[in-house]
Formats: sequence, C-alpha cells, structure tokens
Amino acid sequence: MHPLTLISALYGQARGYHRLDIWRRVAANERLSREKLAHLADQGIQHHIHRSIARFPFYAERVKAHRGSLPKPGERVELASLPVWTRDDQRAFFAQQTRPDDSEYVRQTSGSTGHPIHFHVTRESYEWRSAVTDRAYSWARAEEGVRSVHVWAADHTAVSRKQGIKRGVHLALQRRVYFDAFQSFSDAERAACCELINREKPDAIVGYAGMLVDLARYARDHHALTWKARTMVNAAEGLQAGQRELLEKYLVREVYLSYGSREFMSIGMECEKHDGYHLHTDNLAVEVVDDAGRALPPGGEGRIVITDYHNAATPFIRYEIGDVGVMAPDEPCACGRPFPRLARVDGRMQDMVYTPRGPLTGLYITYTMRQFEWIDGYQVVQDSRSKILIRLLTKESLTAERLAPVTAMLREKLGDMTIDYERVDALSRRASGKVELVISTIGNEGNTR
Repeated sequence: MHPLTLISALYGQARGYHRLDIWRRVAANERLSREKLAHLADQGIQHHIHRSIARFPFYAERVKAHRGSLPKPGERVELASLPVWTRDDQRAFFAQQTRPDDSEYVRQTSGSTGHPIHFHVTRESYEWRSAVTDRAYSWARAEEGVRSVHVWAADHTAVSRKQGIKRGVHLALQRRVYFDAFQSFSDAERAACCELINREKPDAIVGYAGMLVDLARYARDHHALTWKARTMVNAAEGLQAGQRELLEKYLVREVYLSYGSREFMSIGMECEKHDGYHLHTDNLAVEVVDDAGRALPPGGEGRIVITDYHNAATPFIRYEIGDVGVMAPDEPCACGRPFPRLARVDGRMQDMVYTPRGPLTGLYITYTMRQFEWIDGYQVVQDSRSKILIRLLTKESLTAERLAPVTAMLREKLGDMTIDYERVDALSRRASGKVELVISTIGNEGNTR
C-alpha cells in the first residue's frame, strides 16, 4: 500500500468502513495458495446465495422456477444450478425494489449496451471493489499515490464547497489529474492533453483506449510529447491489432489491459506477463457459459456471467454482463499469483462516429443519452460523414419538442451534421449479445495507420 493511500485507509477505518482491514485482506490474498483462495471464494459465494434468497423474494422466485425448489438453509449450492441473472431481470428487480438500509450508493451502467440498468451498492462492496482495483493497478505501478493522468470522464456534478474540498484532498492523496475524455478530441484538445502530460510528468496514464490511441497518433505526427509515462492501463474499451505497439512506441513504455464494468469496477487485469486477465476471485466469481447457462471448459468461447458476493444489496449472481470470453487453462501464471485468468474477452471496442471535425468517441453519445430519462436505449447508424441516424428505444413519441434538447447537446460535438431519429422497438446486437452502439459502413479508420 502506498503511504498516501494509507492516509485514506486510516480515514475509512476511523469512519467505520473497515477500509484498512479490507485493504490488508486484499493484499494478503495475493499471497495465498490457489487452493486457499478457491476455498475462501466458495465461502463467499455460498453466503451470498443464501443471503440473497432469504432477503429478496423476487430472486427466490427466479431460483425456485429454475430449480424446481429452493435450497435448504445451509445446503451447498452449485452455481451451475442457479439461473443466469439477465439485465432484464435486474431492471425488473430494481423497479420493484425498496432501497435497502445498507445501500450506500445507487449506480447505473454507462449504457454501452444501449439500455442502462440501475443497482444498489453497499459500503462493504464499495470498499472491496476499490481495494481490488487498486491492487490490480499496482501490477502496472498505477495505484493510488502514484502520479498519474486519467484521460477519463470529468465529473461535472455540482457539489457543495465542503464536498469540493473533500474531493480535492482525495485527488491530491491519489496523485491523480483528470483530462475530460467526453470531447471531440480535435487537434487542439489532443495538444492540450499532451501539454498536461508534459507538465505533470506522470508515471502512469489511465484511460479510454480509443482516446489514447488518438493521442499516440497525434504525438507521433506532431512530436508533441517530451515525456513518456512508464505504464498505461486501458479501461472501458479493448485494443485493436497493432494498437498496443503504437501506444508503447509513442505514448508509454508498457501497456496493461484491464477488464471491468460499472457494475463491479475491476473484474480482471493483466500482470507483467501479459498472459490473460487475472480475475479478482476474492471479490467475485467469473464463469464462461454456453447458451443454456452451463459452464464451459477452458478454451471454450461463451457468455461471461459474474457473481459479486460482497454486494448484499443486489443479487448479482451469475449476472450476464453482455461480453463473450474464453477462460484460460487452469494452471498457474508464471507471475506466481493465485488468481485464475480469462484468456480473452470480447468487451466493448472503440465505437467511433466520424464527423467533419474528425472522429468522435461513441462514449460522448452515451453521455448525452444518459441526460434524458425517457430514452431507454439508442443506436447510431452512419453511412455518410455528413449525417447520422439515431435509433431510439423509447415508449415516448418522437416529437420535435422532445428531440430539440437532444439535438442541441449532440451538435456541440457533431457540428453541422444532419441528425435524424427513428423510434424502434428493439436494437440490433453483436454476437456477444451487446447492442452495437455504432453501426457504420464507413471504412475502418480506427487502425494504426
């Protein structure tokens, strides 16, 4: 644990969050045997299954309908005997759920699937997911307390003066500086980001891969970087062929791939061997299953389902996250860590909209659509640089009055493009099951060129 992180941990401990205890346990788990880690994980899984069945009648009914009967108290339950918990299940569950007393936060997904979901998170779960995320980042030497630049989504939420001071102190202890990633990323903005990196001289850069690839190209073409960070952690997006090499030549010395989601934060991450994603099985269980929900052996490609056994406020048990992946062979990694690995994950790749101003990350479309509660889902279709069609999944009619503020926000980044809308009852999906956020017939301009 970095000395600056210790200050935060002591503060969280004093507030009754058990932060220091959890961070110590998380650090110690990295040194466990594979057998001991698996035993602890099984205990967490069993406890969460029985707790969720007893606490949430909605979930209990789903289990009973799937199994034919509920497990008896104390009975060991195989994960494979339980139903897959879908996003539709979670939406229905949340709609009827009264906020639990132990819910610390209400969160929602970013909407990369075109249809966000909401869920409750307990304080215990928040502390665990924060601790395992920091442990993973430490493998890339990008943990809290290490000077880093995050090319990320800036938080524009209005806060009180006291909250603002608290946030400032927290960022100072983390030694993190943020560059707002929800931009069109024009040359002027890329130059500003390079200037920030040159000024801050970070040891690590964390951010959306699409943005950082664009930044590496700009640095290559304009010789804009005088400082090369030691490591990079990508987040939210995958890398296309050749992009790791581009990043390591022009932006950082070493790239680490991470796998996470809004529902769980860090799920897995590469170690220094770069041989798959180490899974945080002291916090969650990851399975790769077939269409019937049966676990596949290592090497089999299937749907990824996740069980989070520290979040008592939401029954994330065999929750289908919407990605397709492959589990690595059940053998130790050369790094010596006990955590099993995902060999590959087909998560969200860069969805770009091409405008007369240049490429725009589809994450900005996500940000815009989240501002309007009446929009249940969306999808961008583009076959010309001068116009886009946005399919909207909504129960509301698409009136000019309702669409005007949406168009106004989009025009801030899209410029004078023609924006058409179409109300639909369903959105097309990729093979992984995720909604294809951007469907484009424009040639692939996301390569390393």
